[in-house]
Amino acid sequence: MPRRIRDGYPSIRWEGPFPRLVLHEKHEGKVKWSLRVITAIGIVTSLVTLPPIFGFSLAVALVPLDVFLEKTLFYYTSMYITAFPDFVYDPDKWSAMAFISVGPFSPASDKIVGLVFTEQEYAANFFDLLRAWNYGSSEDGENNIQLTFVTDEDRYYVYLYPSIERKTIKETFAKVRRQNRLKKYGKEHLGLVMQMIICHTFNTAGDYALGQFTESHPNGKHFLLAPFLSESGGSPKPITEIEPISKFHYKAKIPTELTEEDFEYIHWKKLVRQ
Repeated sequence: MPRRIRDGYPSIRWEGPFPRLVLHEKHEGKVKWSLRVITAIGIVTSLVTLPPIFGFSLAVALVPLDVFLEKTLFYYTSMYITAFPDFVYDPDKWSAMAFISVGPFSPASDKIVGLVFTEQEYAANFFDLLRAWNYGSSEDGENNIQLTFVTDEDRYYVYLYPSIERKTIKETFAKVRRQNRLKKYGKEHLGLVMQMIICHTFNTAGDYALGQFTESHPNGKHFLLAPFLSESGGSPKPITEIEPISKFHYKAKIPTELTEEDFEYIHWKKLVRQ
């Protein structure tokens, strides 16, 4: 779907050589009144003596405009709201990242992506939120928890957010379409999702362990997303009381590789680059 439609703006959809106006259903009344005005203009001009060339030109202009508005495609919306934190989100309590390989970094080695926190209770709440995006499970084989690394010069950005392709979202929007197939016949449904996107920035100084991870770990291979604790600036230690999340998918890009199809694109363009 074109981004202008996703943003709620009027849009033009090309159907072969012919343009079609796409509008939210809230504008339906305006289009109907515009058609009535066009009809009225046609009636009035037919009753008024006009030079032939002017009358013909006006008729030629009104017909395609009338057809264009008649073919307007209206869409309606519904909203799906994903789980939000039930605790006070404090980015300062997520202090670092840890990338661990069992043995030398290689495509065959088992790996752990660690989120390092300053408080164990906060870490527990944070991982409960991640699991909520995965229906309470610690096995994320369907990539319901999106993990993205965007590296830019001397820093990298870690994104965590729920996937908009989760099955419950698709099922909910399919139900909305079924319930409105008669009431809103001829209109298209646009599903909106309200959710949290977590983005945290870290420096690439030192041995840049993220680079070792992304260069040696193919996407689709199993790894653990696990909580670590670092109190008073000490070395990170795994929090064994909190179950890690089993994952297979992640995304790693540089800013120039981001496209409008990437969820991170707008955040990067509108917030990070400002």
